[in-house]
Amino acid sequence: MKETVIGTIAYRSIKTLFDILALIPPEVGEKISLVLSKIWFALDKRRRNIAIDNIAHAFGDQMTSYEIKRMARKTFFYTVNMIFETPRAYTWKPGDLSKHYTVRGLYHLLAAQMRGKGVLLFSGHIGNWEISVQLNNISGLKVNGIYRKLDFLPFERYFHEKRESTGSRLYPLKGAAKAIFRELRLGNCMALLIDQNAKRHQGVFVDFFGRKACANKGPAQLALATGVPVIPYFFVRENGKYHFEVLPEIPIVKTGDMEKDILVNTQNFNRVIEDIIRRYPDQWLWIYNRWKTQPLVD
Repeated sequence: MKETVIGTIAYRSIKTLFDILALIPPEVGEKISLVLSKIWFALDKRRRNIAIDNIAHAFGDQMTSYEIKRMARKTFFYTVNMIFETPRAYTWKPGDLSKHYTVRGLYHLLAAQMRGKGVLLFSGHIGNWEISVQLNNISGLKVNGIYRKLDFLPFERYFHEKRESTGSRLYPLKGAAKAIFRELRLGNCMALLIDQNAKRHQGVFVDFFGRKACANKGPAQLALATGVPVIPYFFVRENGKYHFEVLPEIPIVKTGDMEKDILVNTQNFNRVIEDIIRRYPDQWLWIYNRWKTQPLVD
């Protein structure tokens, strides 16, 4: 679709705004984020209630109501602070990454990639997932990804350009299957975020924090069809830096019963996501209605 004059102006305004935000020092950005997140928390009753309800279901037997509410506030803070973190990360140069990252477990990814089949990487909305834009520079590999397109085209243009700025190829989620298979055949890595609610016909129901959650069955189908290694990774904030960790390859269960295998592998993938969240509980996107799709009641 040809961009309109208004769209071009909006895009340039967005780019200028984020370029300015990138210049704001982290400590200043955090102070601003704290104020904005408190206002957001106070005014947005719907998302506040979603966050508190989600945390209560996950940790209600381990936390007091005060601790649950405090974690919900942290979720709002970290989400707002991404407005400052993300454009700042887009400016980092490959030679300076060690100033911003600690890295652990990268050998899991490198060993998987050496098998020549390509690699299926997955993560979730924990820490700052937008910093995954630096995966190519950190790993030295060709890491491409799938993403959900933004409805506002100037935002879509800005973030698409930035996400591809380190050499990645980003494909819209809708109709991405051909691109995924092509990239894997080339021996490249494909990164997915798998902790979002799926529509009933697109997913299977797995246990996630003790509740049934509809999880996208696509990653399990892909792993079963291609035999590519599956590697989890995540970015979180830790000790004043961003911590990038790659976890060991997840063995794929393949019994020949396709329906059962999809369910078991999808459960295994989501169990890893849950374990990561339990390690860094205040950094997950609790304001998102992960349990929206529920099993039909007979």
